[in-house]
Amino acid sequence: MNVTGPKVLKAIKVPALIMTTCIFFSERIALAESRYQAIPVGQGYEFGAEKVMILDTESGHLWLWVESPATREESGGRYLIYQGQARPGREVGEIIGSQEWPSRK
Repeated sequence: MNVTGPKVLKAIKVPALIMTTCIFFSERIALAESRYQAIPVGQGYEFGAEKVMILDTESGHLWLWVESPATREESGGRYLIYQGQARPGREVGEIIGSQEWPSRK
């Protein structure tokens, strides 16, 4: 039996290449999964909209994912709403951004 022939070398190279590729992509996927964090918002015991805040831990961008079931009175839907970019403040309690609108009179 010849264990050094080209067929044996090819048989060893292919699994090694597949394993190396899997390791490479699994590390990339693990990095991508840790970049985005999902935080449940307003989880209560009532039937209604489900909300999740999504944070990009590298750039500070924030999104709100809202999913509402359809009821007899209202249609349901799924929304991804951009909330802006978080940035550090200079001191505790500092307002770093605001949105204001007039009251309805």
